[in-house]
Amino acid sequence: MKITAQQYAKALYELTADKKHREIDGVVAGFLKELDKNGQLRLANDVIKKFREIYNAEHGIVEAEVITKEKISESLEKKIKQYVSEKYSAKEIVLHNKIDENVKGGIVIRVGDEVMDGSISRQLDELKKSLIS
Repeated sequence: MKITAQQYAKALYELTADKKHREIDGVVAGFLKELDKNGQLRLANDVIKKFREIYNAEHGIVEAEVITKEKISESLEKKIKQYVSEKYSAKEIVLHNKIDENVKGGIVIRVGDEVMDGSISRQLDELKKSLIS
């Protein structure tokens, strides 16, 4: 029977729930040995990604990637966190500000598979389409 990364991640989450930090180290080490023994060590990165998704969902944490031309200010970061918190009913927001020189201005927010594109490029594209039609 083939075990998926999602199943491994769920098992790891259940094994580490309510454990102290030093206990978790032992659980994770044993878990990695088990993956290796089963010839599934190549799934480790996928297991970590799925574990993070499960952990975040269980604890009301939302991770958002904010793409801008330059680093966002503290006041804008607060506003984005408030917006994302309200939109996703999150207890905690973790922002990752990615700097992209190709963004002419504005902001792109990515949460999971959802993208909120408030970039100048997108706005110009929409204007161009409306003028053409």
